[in-house]
Amino acid sequence: MAQTGTNLFRVKEYNEARVLDIIRIRGPVSRREIAEASGLKFQTVSNITNRLREAGVVVEESRVFRGGRRSLRLRLNEEAAYAVGIQLNRSALAVAITDFCGRVLARSSAEVAASEGPSAVVPVIREHAERVIEAAGVLRDKILGAGIGVPGPPTPRTGRMLDPNFLGWREYPLQEELERELGLPVCVDNDATAAALGERWSGVAADAANFVYVYLGSGVGAGIFANHQVYRGSSGNSGEIGHIPVEPHGPPCYCGNRGCLEVYVSPQGVLREARVAALQTSHLPRVARASFPDRFEDVVASEEPLFRSVVEAAGERLGRIISGMVGVLDPELIVLGGPTVEMLGDLFRESILAALRASSLPSRPLPKVELSAAGADAGPVGAAALVLHDTYAPSMQTLSLA
Repeated sequence: MAQTGTNLFRVKEYNEARVLDIIRIRGPVSRREIAEASGLKFQTVSNITNRLREAGVVVEESRVFRGGRRSLRLRLNEEAAYAVGIQLNRSALAVAITDFCGRVLARSSAEVAASEGPSAVVPVIREHAERVIEAAGVLRDKILGAGIGVPGPPTPRTGRMLDPNFLGWREYPLQEELERELGLPVCVDNDATAAALGERWSGVAADAANFVYVYLGSGVGAGIFANHQVYRGSSGNSGEIGHIPVEPHGPPCYCGNRGCLEVYVSPQGVLREARVAALQTSHLPRVARASFPDRFEDVVASEEPLFRSVVEAAGERLGRIISGMVGVLDPELIVLGGPTVEMLGDLFRESILAALRASSLPSRPLPKVELSAAGADAGPVGAAALVLHDTYAPSMQTLSLA
């Protein structure tokens, strides 16, 4: 569709969101500093910040500097609004409620198999959402909505599930059903994209214009920010790095290919590789037999050299894929997040960095690589940020009449 023009009302909306974004990233910040950062006239900034202050979205505080000089500075009002975040994977769900600054006020989780189907899982989501709202003690009319991050891309606008491995959920109207169950507006997005939005809202990527968030949960995916805007692609499928083949003759993947990245770096993949390695060495003379691991946790917690080499190989494969993304996207920052990243530990992260250095062009500066600030909460915090970001962050879509 051809791009259309805009009008002054939408420009006003965009400028207001831009000012709020600067306050979120840099606050407490003065109006003069906002004007310099935004390129807007000082009077325009004053008018916008006065409206935001009157609405209770930002608060003004007085600071005294050396020499007795007093300055009025603005910051977000953390009590201005709240959002519920839901992370749904194949075997569990996590729910949290955050304040306007993305700080978790209450959290809850449940081990519930997605294979039980929506009729069993959705009521559990409602129960835990109500639990965190009650625990946080916030007024319901201050809750902007609920966000939910899911494996694989949902259909744009309707929030229907598409992941072929999420059995029993394909084409399920998740957004519509959750809105009915929770009595709140609901945003549905890919879990990696949601995690990237969370890191942008309140994490290490708050001021990054171009970054990639690599999310490892039950699978692996990437959320992409380009020129301060989240990038989803033409059909919402950007960042599906889990199904890039890294070993052409590797094990089959449910997507139909062989040797996909997800086959090696998911918890199930790491466990499988460790079991294969244990079986292959069990008959070798003068080699101490590694105990056959029952769980992924047994592998990552072990000091057994054989299992450590499996973890290292998983990081090396992921590092090669990240290197390819760096070559294509030229990001300033790579963020590693999700519960599996924390469990795999330092050896995994070090092997990613080694592979990234080894496979990158010597003439290209390497991006910074950092761990997510949200830690194990990356999923639900990112899901809550779907609501906060879509409501308040500046978007070029605001300037379109379409």
